[in-house]
Amino acid sequence: MPTLIRRTSAEVWVDASTVDLVGEDLVTEFEPDWSTTGLVDADPDGDGARVICGQEIGDIAVTAELWDDAPPPAADDWQDIAEVSVAWRSAFLDFGTTGSGDDPAERLDLPGPGDYRLRVHGRNRDDGDPRTDGDPVEEYLIQAWPAPHGAPVTIKSTSETAALWRSR
Repeated sequence: MPTLIRRTSAEVWVDASTVDLVGEDLVTEFEPDWSTTGLVDADPDGDGARVICGQEIGDIAVTAELWDDAPPPAADDWQDIAEVSVAWRSAFLDFGTTGSGDDPAERLDLPGPGDYRLRVHGRNRDDGDPRTDGDPVEEYLIQAWPAPHGAPVTIKSTSETAALWRSR
């Protein structure tokens, strides 16, 4: 039975429709291919991944979890779910748009460098851009666990946002 090791949450500022998941360098520079999942892509050079959002600019809610093994997907109330593999070179995963990486509350500490699987869940991706006070907050759940490299997988895809990005 998989065990949750730790969890962190943050309000993340989205700019240019993406959330960068980064390591110690606090930056990832690669051109994502959204056509596979319409949700997430991993930097082929490691230590980075990008999540594509429904809104171009604004605040979203992100929760990241570290598991000791593959957890069950939280499929019922999420629009989109996809997995990618990353070769992580750092001891933490940071939401690249939140700040300096020095605040442990804004990052997910990992057991160390290695191969990980990231499962990204997204919801409220189609609920307006820009968002107004009455619109639902766009939310993401990122589950990470040590795992050998594997191909990207789309587990669930029901949002118009994912369909749009997969069709490009």
